[in-house]
Amino acid sequence: MTSRKLPAALAALALMTFAAGTKAHDAPPPAKAPPARLLFWSGFEEGVFVGAPRDCYAAGCWQDLLGTDAATGFSWPPKIAGGNAAFQLRSGAPSMPWTIADYIVNEIQTVTGRTGAPTRAHHVVMKKTGCTATASQNGSPCSAQDPYLLRAASEPGDLYISFWRKLDPSLLNKLVNGWHVVFEWKSTGDYRVISQIVNYGGARPYWQVTADNTANGGLAYQQFWRTEIKTIPVPIGQWFKFEVFWHRSKSSDGRVWMAVNGQKLVDKLGPNYGVNSNPIDRIFLMQLYSAATYPLEQWTDDVQIWRTFPTAKPGDPWYDGVYAPH
Repeated sequence: MTSRKLPAALAALALMTFAAGTKAHDAPPPAKAPPARLLFWSGFEEGVFVGAPRDCYAAGCWQDLLGTDAATGFSWPPKIAGGNAAFQLRSGAPSMPWTIADYIVNEIQTVTGRTGAPTRAHHVVMKKTGCTATASQNGSPCSAQDPYLLRAASEPGDLYISFWRKLDPSLLNKLVNGWHVVFEWKSTGDYRVISQIVNYGGARPYWQVTADNTANGGLAYQQFWRTEIKTIPVPIGQWFKFEVFWHRSKSSDGRVWMAVNGQKLVDKLGPNYGVNSNPIDRIFLMQLYSAATYPLEQWTDDVQIWRTFPTAKPGDPWYDGVYAPH
């Protein structure tokens, strides 16, 4: 070894000794493992992307959300109760992979998040429907929408779901005497729970939560219960946190609980099975379905799915800012 190379070799040896025996002060701490009850968690960070439209049919196409979230380690799609998940881009018109974007576009955008910092979020825009163009589809048979469907293969049991949502800032001008869906789940034909924003009769938008049998089972309509909440504001053009929990039962211990920005919307106890005791097979996680006029857009961020109410405190990586009492 020449004397010219000796200092470099000694420096390399010192660096190796430092790496083996010490830890750099600015190295990130080891990631804290999430609780087993946390089934899924993603903020659409690096690694998450929207696939190409596929399997088009008479009223739309399907589309996947794919990839592993670099911040959480969870991969899309969530697999709940042995099932799968995908967007159903229901345009209301015969569509092909190269024409569906005339109606609906899903993408991951970098936007200003709920804390004021940049964040990656799911963004969807519905430009028009196949039945009414840019007019409201209220009263039409179109059912044009863009749900991200968790398609459970069997009854999923108790679940808690939360996400942050930002509605189209122009929704107040576009929704007239109508409804705008925020979340719903359906059984295989006999039970549905749905949360909507409505402004019937020209009222200011308010929350409406309903349980009925509108689950595509061909049954004569039956409403089990309905709750209207006018004391909790509907944030338009602002990020808000939506939480939902349910425990299915044929007895009095059944429960449907929902909250917005830490304020409880509903906590309904009692049976929540339909006439045929059918299992839940569709959970509409990210849903854009509205009686507003088009185009219409919205954003969703920080999705979490738990087996029960979450265990989280400030400092936990999965801590999500605000939680309603339960």
